[in-house]
Amino acid sequence: MNNKHTSYKVAVGGVVSALCLTLMFLTGVFPLLSMAIPIYAGALMIVVAREVSTSWAFAAYCAVSLLSLFLTPDKEASTLFIMFFGYYPIILPWLDKIKFKLLRICCKLAVFNGAIIIWYKLIALIMGVYDFFGDFAFLGEYAVAAVMVFINLVFALYDYTIRMIESVYVNWFRPTYFGKKKPKPQSKKDHS
Repeated sequence: MNNKHTSYKVAVGGVVSALCLTLMFLTGVFPLLSMAIPIYAGALMIVVAREVSTSWAFAAYCAVSLLSLFLTPDKEASTLFIMFFGYYPIILPWLDKIKFKLLRICCKLAVFNGAIIIWYKLIALIMGVYDFFGDFAFLGEYAVAAVMVFINLVFALYDYTIRMIESVYVNWFRPTYFGKKKPKPQSKKDHS
């Protein structure tokens, strides 16, 4: 089967988008997982990026983002997907190509912190939740800094985990279930 056919691309994008939307819809059923489900949905974008292309993965991300705004009962989870977890697995290979480790880490942290700060401002505007750090009053004046350090440590764990998920997909799942022995090379020019 030739992977270059448009019908194949549409099918992969459609199936992954449907799975992502199903997961995002489950935030209404399992509200305790409202932070975890966008991570799972975003991890599925690896399939589209690897099997088709990054441009098709971005198209699937945009479709899921738009539909999740209307169909997902938990708007906090849908905005988390839109603001960070939906696109990060798609751009991760580009970030990992940065040769200097310190610069690569700084770029990843800049993407994450920028997205989280914008997400927080958006949630505050939409839901009127301005006192997020009130729960951390026991930390005093260091509450904001402590929370930022903690979520950056969680991000480091997420970054490592999403890279391991991609590695398992490329090196085990893909050859086992799709019969593809070699990983698809990431070309500089993305063909859509």
